[in-house]
Amino acid sequence: MAKEDKLFIGVDLGGTNIQAGIVNLRGKVLAKAKKKTKADNGTEKVVDRICDTCLDAMEEAGLSIKDISALGIGAPGATDSEKGVVIEAVNLRWNNYPLAKTLKNKLNLPVVVDNDVNVGAWGEYQVGAGKKQDNMMAVFIGTGIGGGLILNGNLYQGTYGTAGEIGHVVLRSDAPLGRRTLENLASRSAIVNLITNLVKANHPSIITDLCNGDLSNIRSKMIKQAVEEKDDLVCRVVQEACHYVGVAAAGMVTMLSLPCVVLGGGLTEALGPKVIEWTRKSFDDTVFPSKLKNCKIVEAQLGDDAGLVGAALLAADRLKA
Repeated sequence: MAKEDKLFIGVDLGGTNIQAGIVNLRGKVLAKAKKKTKADNGTEKVVDRICDTCLDAMEEAGLSIKDISALGIGAPGATDSEKGVVIEAVNLRWNNYPLAKTLKNKLNLPVVVDNDVNVGAWGEYQVGAGKKQDNMMAVFIGTGIGGGLILNGNLYQGTYGTAGEIGHVVLRSDAPLGRRTLENLASRSAIVNLITNLVKANHPSIITDLCNGDLSNIRSKMIKQAVEEKDDLVCRVVQEACHYVGVAAAGMVTMLSLPCVVLGGGLTEALGPKVIEWTRKSFDDTVFPSKLKNCKIVEAQLGDDAGLVGAALLAADRLKA
């Protein structure tokens, strides 16, 4: 088989869903499959569901294991990518789990394991918004906030394998616990919690009508609609969150002199240009020296496919397949 014809399985393993895709070296997704993770059923059942999802994707593409060169998987937590071990995945209640070895034994394929945001960053670097940017940072804003660094064309993980964890950078050390880190201040969860608390404190907002009075049911699409309708409360909360993203990104760019920041994740996908605009303003106000205002801040292009595409292409790169 010619190298350009080789196929890989990429898996995006989340606490809620498992997505698997058949991906070629150009980053094209030929087929996909999805299942619920069902972490409460235990580790062995989750691994079985990962394998079943991979097999479903192969069946959808009309392929078998012999047609696949390798498997890459992004896991939601700290990983030791060299050993293929998930050090800690809170949503799955895993500690030091040998995921690569287990999947290799079950599927008879070479397996590469890495953090889910790292593989998303790699996907955007290879075939998405960060293509041709050999130095870049990706920031994914969702339930939490994660980040990944590409330096000199390589996924940079640092001495302890944890580089890129921008969500846990402390921005307000003097604030109460739970309001100190970027993730505390700017994740979708943080935005929803602040909107909820302000509405309960009698601040008016159309979000109450959009969620039919059930503040526990606020979703990204509702936040998007409220922003589009220029709801003052929601706009102020989201703009403040973007301010913190801009400040954190500016700190990283100042430190590393990066030419590109890619913003992704569910909140960015929902709000798009507004997130970029509001983040850009605070970034420009903060970054040093002023020459670094030339750094691009762009919206991710791969959407839900970033994880599985990045995982597949990372497996291809690491295994030189």
